[in-house]
Amino acid sequence: MSLRPSPLKAALLAHLWLFFLFLYLPIAMLVVYSFNDNAVSMMTWNGFTFDWYWRVLANIGLISPSSDLAGSGNLQLYSDPNLGPAALNSVIVALGSASLATVIGTLSALGLARCTFPGKLAYRTALYLPIVIPDIVLGIALLVFLAALSFPLGRVSVILAHTVFLASYVTVVVGARLAGMNTALEEASADLGASPWITFWRVTFPQLVPGIVGGFLLSVVISFDDLVIAYFTSGVGATTLPVYLFGAIKRNVSPEINAISVLMMLLSMVIVALALWLRRPTRA
Repeated sequence: MSLRPSPLKAALLAHLWLFFLFLYLPIAMLVVYSFNDNAVSMMTWNGFTFDWYWRVLANIGLISPSSDLAGSGNLQLYSDPNLGPAALNSVIVALGSASLATVIGTLSALGLARCTFPGKLAYRTALYLPIVIPDIVLGIALLVFLAALSFPLGRVSVILAHTVFLASYVTVVVGARLAGMNTALEEASADLGASPWITFWRVTFPQLVPGIVGGFLLSVVISFDDLVIAYFTSGVGATTLPVYLFGAIKRNVSPEINAISVLMMLLSMVIVALALWLRRPTRA
């Protein structure tokens, strides 16, 4: 009996490998060339080095720019002093918008799961629209809205813009947690004479904490990685890290950009993994 796969299975297997190569090979190349010791051409391998990572850390203030690790003698040849403020803006925007979105999204999920009111279906549909519509459409709409209100563009405008669509993601995450909860515990608490407020804080909220934290961490990642909406709603002095990288690539392709991109990818992967771990189903 032949163990060779059929032509159809072989073609499907080849297609699978080509798909994953197309998907992950550019990322692998980005990681490899972030260690390239060639300051002139990123695509010409000249040896292995950690210099670009040290310079990124020096520019965002995690190590001293005068450190030998950062190559202080020619640091400014390949580095932009605006990198540090852009990274700080991204952190502030991500934490601020994720915090607001977590509060709004959690309350929305509770209302949709536990309450019945006129227009509930329309409210649910409107709440999920920011996830469905293209980012560029949402970015332009928010820019027009802020301009109509004469609202100054800056960190606050980016935080508010990110909150608009991040609240939808938190609603989905917390809503999924609510759907998997055992309502018998809440009913038992009410039968024992606890008020709705006590039932919420002592029974419902502790069970929601993993979903709330997971939604917050997911919001941080989405906000930190966002380019399109931040590009339209940020002003002078409020450039986020993705917008900074977009502009830096148009000006010149520095080897440091590869290192920044890899660090952003690693940070996002760690936060998403933590969010998924917190959302995992627990045994009663």
